Amino acid sequence: MERSVAIALIVLVAFSFGCGKSERAPEKAAKASAGPSGDKSFGLPDEFPKDVPILKNATLKATISQGDRMVVQLHTTSSIREAENFYLTTLKKEGWTVAEPSNSGDMTIVSAKKGNTLCSVTIAREGKGTLIRLLISPVRS
Repeated sequence: MERSVAIALIVLVAFSFGCGKSERAPEKAAKASAGPSGDKSFGLPDEFPKDVPILKNATLKATISQGDRMVVQLHTTSSIREAENFYLTTLKKEGWTVAEPSNSGDMTIVSAKKGNTLCSVTIAREGKGTLIRLLISPVRS
């Protein structure tokens, strides 16, 4: 049940991007410079914001982008609570204004804003691990 909720959420976000999206598999993603996690070998698109943290033991699964919006999907062996605490703490350290997380059992959403950029982190159980979905988009008025 939880897996299908997580998959449905990811599909919904993917469809919200509409036509013209560009998708990269992890092996084709460009190498990014070291982010807040300090891991220099982690492959991310070049346009991924350097001030959005990546959990140290996370594995890149996919990226989807269209224009100024981007979704990065990660998998980790960390628990939902560990990932939530990491993003709450590290986003604040990077200067993001973080809202109170929204928890619903096996899923947590952490929302943050910095300047004209929004970062939504959805953390959900996936099998024996945890799925992390980072949605980066501009503030829309």
